[in-house]
This record gives sequence, structure tokens and C-alpha cells, in this order.
Amino acid sequence: MATNSEAWQRHRDRRSFVYRRGTGWIIGAVFVVFAIKILISAGGWVGWHVTPQDGAGTPGLFKFAACAPAGDDYRCTGAFREDTGDHRVFDDAVFVVPTEQVKGGLAAVNRAPDGGYSYGNPGEVTTGMLGGASMAFGAAVLMIGVGAFFLATGYTPRPSRMSGSWSRWGRVSFGEAWQIVRSRALLLWSIVGFCVLGLVLLVTGPLVTFLA
Repeated sequence: MATNSEAWQRHRDRRSFVYRRGTGWIIGAVFVVFAIKILISAGGWVGWHVTPQDGAGTPGLFKFAACAPAGDDYRCTGAFREDTGDHRVFDDAVFVVPTEQVKGGLAAVNRAPDGGYSYGNPGEVTTGMLGGASMAFGAAVLMIGVGAFFLATGYTPRPSRMSGSWSRWGRVSFGEAWQIVRSRALLLWSIVGFCVLGLVLLVTGPLVTFLA
């Protein structure tokens, strides 16, 4: 049966373990969360572009006059001219888009019966789209590799000279973190694999865009 002093020592050891690695774990979690958000967003973007989908409503041409931020999107005003039927023109058209548009720019869209506007999707993927997707996925994969390093080791990226003022939180240096990774072959090769794949995708993106 453990004495009070032994139980207290185990408690202090566990607390010290957490204090030393807590900052690194938080940083690693932030990297992984952002990487997952990028993967979800990029995956949805790619999925939408590669899946042909007819626009709902009357096809026509939207001419942008002005755009203003509206939350995560932009509320753009302009004129819409129908391609079919009476070729009606709507001068008070309002179109909410995910990115800001240039004044005077044109976009082929569809006008729904309720007055809403939406893009049709021809399912065509350009080299620019492929390059952008490659860079987005590369950044996410690289962030997962870096995040895994922080989460597995608790590495704290700050100079050792600050350890005095942060003595309660301690510090896991890069050398100590690297020794932890080297002692676990599966962890080492997983981190290296994620980082290498991420860098390859990041480099491939611009090459696809500019050399195609």
C-alpha cells in the first residue's frame, strides 16, 4: 500500500509531465485542427468542381457592379440578362458569392424563380484548379506531420533561456523531442512520410500551373 508521500510524488511526477508538454500538445492540436479544416474545405471544393451539375433556373449572364463582405461570403449587386425566352434584364440583381468579384466582371449563372442566383457546374477541371488543390492538400498534409511531432513529443518551441521564467511549465527541447521520435520507428516514418508528401504536393502545385 502506497504511503501519502509516495502518492504525492506520483502526483507531482504526472503534473510535471503535463506541465512540460502542455504547450507543445496545444500547438500540435492547433496544427491538426487547421489541417482537417483545410482538407474538408479543399475536398468539398474539388468534389463540387469534378461533379457535373446543371444550374437551377433560367440561364443568363450576370454583370457585377459592386461587392461587399457579408460574413464569410460577398454580397454582389449587378445586372442579369436571360439567355433564353424574352431575354429579360434584371438591373437590381443580388448574387452572394464565396469570393470577391471584379467590377464589370461577367459570370454565367442561373436565376431561380425566387430571384436567387447560382452557378452551374460543367464538371471541368483546369490545370489552375489542379495546382491549387495540390497546394491546399500539401499544406494540410504537412501541417498534420508537424502537428503529430508536437503531439507525440510535447516539443515547446521557445529558447532555453526562457525556462527560468517558465519553470513551472518546463520545456521539451527539440533535441529531446527528436530522441523520442527516433526511438519509435513507426512514429518517425509516419511523420517523415506526411512531411515529405506535403512538400511534394506543395511543389507539384505551382509546377502543374506554370508548366502545363
